[in-house]
Amino acid sequence: MKFEWKDEYTLDDTLIDNEHRHLFALANEIADSSANDELITHIMRLYKHIREHFRNEEELMRNQAYPGYGQHVDDHNQMLASLISKSDTIREGDWGKNQVIEFMKQWIAHITSGDRQFKDYRTSLGKLPNS
Repeated sequence: MKFEWKDEYTLDDTLIDNEHRHLFALANEIADSSANDELITHIMRLYKHIREHFRNEEELMRNQAYPGYGQHVDDHNQMLASLISKSDTIREGDWGKNQVIEFMKQWIAHITSGDRQFKDYRTSLGKLPNS
């Protein structure tokens, strides 16, 4: 399975969009993993990227007084907990590659729904894209 970036995923924020694009690259590395050690390495890189990305995205939301901020942070926390659980399973030797791919599909759904709501909020306020 290949994960492809689509222009419809853009949030019109250069930093966030670049981080999302990088997430797609990491998802493809995970999907292409052929050994448990390789999968663990990619999962660790993914976790680090996601933590940094969530921090950046949440800061942007907080700075723009996004009313959905609290729910969005809760969604982020649930996604991190899910990734940690999958990582633990993988470390125990249970391959779990399909579970990780499902997680990545959920992430894409998050971008196309939750993150999209934030973009709509910014648009309604007349916020200029950060380019």
